[in-house]
Amino acid sequence: MTRVCIHQPDFLPWLGFFDRLVDTDVYVMLDDVQFLRRGFHHRDRIKTAQGTPWLTVPVVRGPRRQRIDEVEIAPGAAMGKLVATLRHAYRRAPFFGTIFPLLADVLTAEHRRLVDLNRALIDHVLGVLDISVAMVSAATFATSLRGTERLTFLTEAVGGTHYVTGTGSLDYLDRHAFAAAGIELEIRRYPDAPYRQLHGPFVPRLSVVDALFNLGPEQTRARLGRPGAHPTSPETPRSSAAETVMIAP
Repeated sequence: MTRVCIHQPDFLPWLGFFDRLVDTDVYVMLDDVQFLRRGFHHRDRIKTAQGTPWLTVPVVRGPRRQRIDEVEIAPGAAMGKLVATLRHAYRRAPFFGTIFPLLADVLTAEHRRLVDLNRALIDHVLGVLDISVAMVSAATFATSLRGTERLTFLTEAVGGTHYVTGTGSLDYLDRHAFAAAGIELEIRRYPDAPYRQLHGPFVPRLSVVDALFNLGPEQTRARLGRPGAHPTSPETPRSSAAETVMIAP
């Protein structure tokens, strides 16, 4: 059995993204699809005393149909300013001293392309959360297939028997195509279970850094995975675990 997750390499994505990877063997970075300027490829939300602003990586404006792996970080981009924003927002968080220094190092390292920064950040967070998953670039397969055909092709290309995805994909996935390919679908529903945050009432679906700063690696990790797969604690009630719906071929 080989579980595969295929998703764009977003910038410091939310907990639901890592919930899929915790039970996945291979993560295929969908880096050869169109860059969405108003999406999550170069930004995500954090929580501050003023609300939930976007934490954004400045990028070079390219053609309308520019691929993710073609996007370059703006020359002289003030990554130090981005890091300072994180410091100001979370300096009073319980795990700031544990999380911030190494995260800041990754953010300020020399990266020309956005995809390289995002991959480094995802890899860093996986290490912090003690999640082991192989990462493969979709661009290496150079396929012109689109939609579900692309997903089934990539899943088969890495030896996948199961495709792990979120509920958002139900709007466009062709389940019959997966069944025809003999691939089992696992649809993950990640709950927005509250946890302690700075700056007022709980706000769901923020960047993973919010949970890491407030809960630390161990408690954040315990919130991921299928029910019963990981220990619970007062901070991570069993109801916070994700639900998996199996759709057999």
